[in-house]
Amino acid sequence: MTGVFYLLSQALAVLAVAMLLPAGIASVEGEYETVEAFLLTAILTGFGAGAAILALRDLPRQLRRTTGLTFMAALWIAIPLVAAIPIMAAENISFLSALFEAASGFTTTGATIFPSLGGVSRALLFWRAELQWLGGLATLVTVLMVIAPARIGGLSNPNIGLVGTGITHGLNRSLFTGRPIAAAYIAATLICLGALVLCGIPAFDALCLTLSTISTGGFMPRDGMLAVYQRPAAEAVLTLFMLVGATSIVWHHMIFRWRWTLISSHRESYWLVGATILLGFAYASAFTHRSGTPEPIFAAMGNGLFTGASLISTTGYQPSLGDIAALPAAVIAFVAVVGGGGLSTSGGLKFFRIGAMFVQSIHELQRLAYPHRVRPTQFGSQTYDIDLMKTIWASAICCLATISVAAVVLSIDLPNLESAALAAISGFSNIGPLYPAYGEINPGWPVYADFTIPSRLAMIATMIAGRLEIIAFISLLSVAYWRR
Repeated sequence: MTGVFYLLSQALAVLAVAMLLPAGIASVEGEYETVEAFLLTAILTGFGAGAAILALRDLPRQLRRTTGLTFMAALWIAIPLVAAIPIMAAENISFLSALFEAASGFTTTGATIFPSLGGVSRALLFWRAELQWLGGLATLVTVLMVIAPARIGGLSNPNIGLVGTGITHGLNRSLFTGRPIAAAYIAATLICLGALVLCGIPAFDALCLTLSTISTGGFMPRDGMLAVYQRPAAEAVLTLFMLVGATSIVWHHMIFRWRWTLISSHRESYWLVGATILLGFAYASAFTHRSGTPEPIFAAMGNGLFTGASLISTTGYQPSLGDIAALPAAVIAFVAVVGGGGLSTSGGLKFFRIGAMFVQSIHELQRLAYPHRVRPTQFGSQTYDIDLMKTIWASAICCLATISVAAVVLSIDLPNLESAALAAISGFSNIGPLYPAYGEINPGWPVYADFTIPSRLAMIATMIAGRLEIIAFISLLSVAYWRR
């Protein structure tokens, strides 16, 4: 367990440094109570993390497969608990409300407890966006350091070594294993920020939007939808970078390293882009039908592609009020549950798993007609075997069971099963704006701020479960795991 505490201390040290930025913003704005809240939390967190790093520096700190799962669980639970403290102090709200906001930020969910952002300080607006950015980076690092090497839930890739040296050789690496990931992540952030500023978005808003978009988060820096900026070019930029966040980081490295032979076999990202275009056409048609007047084709398709990319990437942005709810709720719920690509920052079950289950189902149907037919051993670049399919099916069942349990718990307070199911999907797939989008056309649905304590706790647990590979978390609860 030494390795777990060492890595967690490193993560908390990064969090402490990250708190200095909102403290600086609060100082410029003259919000000295907010400065005190962030600085005091940063000092205490940094001191504790630094002491732990020094104490564990010379001790053996091997991170095996089992302790890697423990580190993941500790990371996604501990960071929101600490990040909630300055939110509670700065906004004078309860710790549970602050924890909801912090968990929503770090898990890149984008569900907010604030009914209006008009009275929220700029320091806290930035802190929410920064938490999402850090959560997206943590997602990529943990999936490449723990989940993919252990083949948890079938989320692996034979070309994962392209992302960083040593990742595929086990889990005995510190968070510095993520240096190549962090470099690419920061580069994408800077490019997106520059593009948004050039499109005319105010600098502070562009920064917050960039941090949320790269992480496929969903927090807005002000009330309203993207239409408040009146910048179609900015929506095009956000569409592109939402797709970047929704597709596999391994695919990105294949492109930048000109591995064209490997690119052709990585089918998941192509299916994802194709599904986005299909959703874009569906949304464009729905927007035109809703307005009753023909829209310019480029404007309709632009809004449609933006909304489709927002939904598939589990970001949750909307061009204007109610846009994401323009299609039937059942269709939207299915797309949200599927989510984006494996080895990405998006939430959901992942395209890779759905594709694998579809391919196996086709093979089994063909087997009924041709029992002795020789079946292929690969789909795309992934080796196809029964062990892989067992873990994919088990993971899918655990995901659906988690959503079902969360929906049952939430239905106690929410007005009907549809609202409870959409809230559960919003939490588990880390697409927080989905539930309020349908709440806008269902006035009886309470907003997140009106959720009771049990419902808030259920949403927090569901958001964290969505970021953890749930099958890995369930294995942590096994008595046999702790005995071993």
